[in-house]
Amino acid sequence: MDHFLWIGSLLGALCGALHAPLVFRNRRRDEGASPLRAGYYALWAFALWTLFGAYLLLFWLIGATGMALSRLLRPSRRGAEA
Repeated sequence: MDHFLWIGSLLGALCGALHAPLVFRNRRRDEGASPLRAGYYALWAFALWTLFGAYLLLFWLIGATGMALSRLLRPSRRGAEA
């Protein structure tokens, strides 16, 4: 479980590192805010992505597993057509 949280946090940090510059640029352009205020928003975006990265990984794994199981358990349509 410890490894799962670290991997999820690292994936969240990666997403946050990609999202934070976009937030910074948009806040600077849309509101005409100071760089300090735009940086504050970007820092929060990065922090929240990092914090919730483990949840992101967990839900992605649950969704991928559920989709694979539903495809395995669903009767084949090709067999019914033949």
